[in-house]
Amino acid sequence: MAVLKIMGLIFFSIVRKYMDMSKVLTISGQKGGSGKSVTALNLAASLALYEKKTLLIDCDPQGSATQWSGIKSLGYLFNLSSVLSGKVTIIEAIAKTEFNYLDILPAGFDLFQVASKLAGTIANEKIVRLFLEDIEPEYDYIIIDCPSSYGFLSVAALTAADWLIIAMCPRHNCLEDFHCLLKLIKYVRDTHETPLKIASILFNRCKINTEIKRFLADQKMSELNDLVSKTFIPEDGAVKRAIDKKLPLVLYDVKCPAASAYLSFAKEMVSVF
Repeated sequence: MAVLKIMGLIFFSIVRKYMDMSKVLTISGQKGGSGKSVTALNLAASLALYEKKTLLIDCDPQGSATQWSGIKSLGYLFNLSSVLSGKVTIIEAIAKTEFNYLDILPAGFDLFQVASKLAGTIANEKIVRLFLEDIEPEYDYIIIDCPSSYGFLSVAALTAADWLIIAMCPRHNCLEDFHCLLKLIKYVRDTHETPLKIASILFNRCKINTEIKRFLADQKMSELNDLVSKTFIPEDGAVKRAIDKKLPLVLYDVKCPAASAYLSFAKEMVSVF
């Protein structure tokens, strides 16, 4: 049976020209290596280059987006766990980056401990969304990096957003993972009455567009073609080199193929939001 029919995903149908709601986008990928954190960081940095005031929120205890953003050299006193534990306000925890238009709410492994304490109460799953009410008017875009899991932080990251960008890689079998993600989205919508919808599916480490269509057909997911971004991120050694340097791609090499693709994807998002 078709993927969308299995889940009854009538409520995920999107008329793109009406995407004028909140610009809080969570980046999710339910399998490690899908390019989730790389996408969150580089989409946020690309939006900043287009002079869109952007906040990147790292909801992953691994803190990859934080580490790769280059802010460690600038220093920061607080992070997301400081906010969730009530030690500081979200405004106090937001750190500046090397981009004039990009701020970040960092994360570290202590986020796992704070999340464990909050996880016992369903109402707490809305905590990030509630904190965003204080700062959302200050930004054109808020990009949230979601953990690759089905735990409290993933639910909180999804509940905080109105739109979801799914990172996929054609090297991974993902039908079962995608089904689980859809169930998680449905849980968030039903439990917290949020309007969460899929904005786009972004493929990473691709060579040509036909590779994506072939992958979706092989996975029996061809119904998703309309949700797939016009842009895909090509295989590019500069991605790993930028990570090693702990920099966004557009700071490391703005002319490399992957950086150009992320800029194109950011432009695509700006055109519909």
